[in-house]
Order: sequence, then structure tokens, then C-alpha cells
Amino acid sequence: MKKISHLLIGTNNKGKFKEIAALLPKGIKFYPTSKFKIKSPKENGKTFEANSIIKSKYFSNKTNLPCLADDSGLEVD
Repeated sequence: MKKISHLLIGTNNKGKFKEIAALLPKGIKFYPTSKFKIKSPKENGKTFEANSIIKSKYFSNKTNLPCLADDSGLEVD
């Protein structure tokens, strides 16, 4: 298994980037999507998980970097 040394964090939210980076191992170089001037893709999945996968694959394809993305959407009853 290849060790990850560089990781794109798939968000354009600076606060969320810092929160996610703080939770991950210190030996990895993290990049925000803003470094590549990439806008977020259309999130048309039916679940938060599906939207996370859409974003992760999209950003990874655009940068050729492994990407970690989340979708911590808001639900209102």
C-alpha cells in the first residue's frame, strides 16, 4: 500500500479546511482546493455520503491528488 504524503482537502471553506487538517496525521502535506482555483462541483447526490464522494472524485480528478471531502449538510424538519 502506498503511503499518502500529499492530500487535497476537498472544501472551499477555510474554517472547515483547518478543522479537517487538525484531525489528520502531521506527516502529510495538506492542500485546500483554493490553491488550485477549483470551484466546487454540483452536489446532486441523494445523501451526504453521495455528495462527499462526488466532491472527492471531482477534486481528485482535477488535481491528480488523493482527496478527502465531506458534506456536513444541514437538515431542517
